[in-house]
Amino acid sequence: MKKTLLAVAIPAVLLAGNVNAAEIYSSENGSVDFYGSLRAKLTKTPDADPKLDDGSSRAGLAGTFGVADNFDVFGNVEFSVRPGELKNRYSYIGANGSWGTVKIGKQYVTADDLWGVDNSYFFGGTHIVEGAVSGGVHDSAVRYTYENDVIYLDATYAFPEDGANAEVAELFGRVNVAGFDITAGVSKAEKFNAEQKDVESRDEQGNLVKTTYPESTFEDTFHTVWVERSFGDLYVGAQYASSDIERKNGTEGLERTGYALALSYSLSDKASVYGAYEFSDWELKNLAIDGKSKGEADVAYVGSVYKFNSYFRVYGEAAYVDGSTSIGLTNNKNDMSVKPGTAYDGEMLYAIGARVSW
Repeated sequence: MKKTLLAVAIPAVLLAGNVNAAEIYSSENGSVDFYGSLRAKLTKTPDADPKLDDGSSRAGLAGTFGVADNFDVFGNVEFSVRPGELKNRYSYIGANGSWGTVKIGKQYVTADDLWGVDNSYFFGGTHIVEGAVSGGVHDSAVRYTYENDVIYLDATYAFPEDGANAEVAELFGRVNVAGFDITAGVSKAEKFNAEQKDVESRDEQGNLVKTTYPESTFEDTFHTVWVERSFGDLYVGAQYASSDIERKNGTEGLERTGYALALSYSLSDKASVYGAYEFSDWELKNLAIDGKSKGEADVAYVGSVYKFNSYFRVYGEAAYVDGSTSIGLTNNKNDMSVKPGTAYDGEMLYAIGARVSW
């Protein structure tokens, strides 16, 4: 697989909830909860045997304590739970009140947390072209959110720490107009890359080429807007997203856009079906990936989920994929990761999964 300066590694992280958390400490001032989600999934992709793995299981602690009227403090730490591995996914402290909520520490940046229109458990979100430079989750971020009856605001600033991380600034907002929730936002991320020597790639004739790239700073400007509404048991959502990545001390660049239309329908209190169509395209400037400078991809998926109760659910999904990626992608919501330069020629992907949460 060809590697380039733009082939930024994106950590595979997921958002977890603690609806069924077990309270392990309680006092008149606050409490601490232990929560988790144990997951299993079986996937089948073209030209590969079925793969069974833990599906990004995780566990964590969340505590909240009252300090004064209209002022609470809280903390959250979460770890991935995999065979032979206990890895910190995020850890932060914060405070909240009627004035809003502030979180400080390792956490999801706004664009990755809000994400957009994506109902999938496995194969969706290919149109959301963010996170290539920001990384999606950041070690040193400050995030502020505020919500009232009129508007929701969400902003993040993440510190570069002398080039160790990306510097990220994001602002998102949501309003409701005639029953439609409209969300829009912008993200700007800048990351320093050290010199890379003897980076291997293939030219258009298939010959192996080794290139040395000087130290560089990449800048990613991401914009998105999406609209959602529920009509009884039917949910409808549509989204547009764009990303423009440039090397500030060079001529290389990458432009990406994505579009999606997603639906879901509740069959009962426990069962629902969902589906979506996603389209994305990309174009490189003064750069090629496996001999290609542009491409596009179509993804259509359908799936269903059955929730036995608030603790246990099962789900399955099938997707039709046609086209290619540029720098690859990672969906932090459904644990999907696609390598740079991956291409599918009208092929089907399948997956089933289950999770137990507390």
